Amino acid sequence: MMFNNMPTTDFSAFGAPVQKLIELNTATFTKAFELQKATAEKQVAQAQADFKALSEIKDVEALTSFFTAKTEEAKANFEALQTEAKASVESTQAYFAEVQAILTESKDAVAPAVKALAKKTA
Repeated sequence: MMFNNMPTTDFSAFGAPVQKLIELNTATFTKAFELQKATAEKQVAQAQADFKALSEIKDVEALTSFFTAKTEEAKANFEALQTEAKASVESTQAYFAEVQAILTESKDAVAPAVKALAKKTA
């Protein structure tokens, strides 16, 4: 058979970058999931607290106070979202820089193995 004559080649250089990418993706997406989960839990808790507070309002002054507090909270949440968006962009840029570094490193590590294989099969 033709495959019996193929030279042996160390393919371990091919696996290392794949493993690094798997680990990077696992860590990145786990962190993103946990942040989204925490945000959702916080929003549910806040909605429940708001409903309870609203149901206990008995006069116009308390209602006005409630809406004033909600307006201030909305402003603070908007500012927090802007900060989170900026951090997310920076995190995404760092992620892609790390992927590029892994790919560049793997290309440099794999090239000699490919050249050796090409010489053996020629």
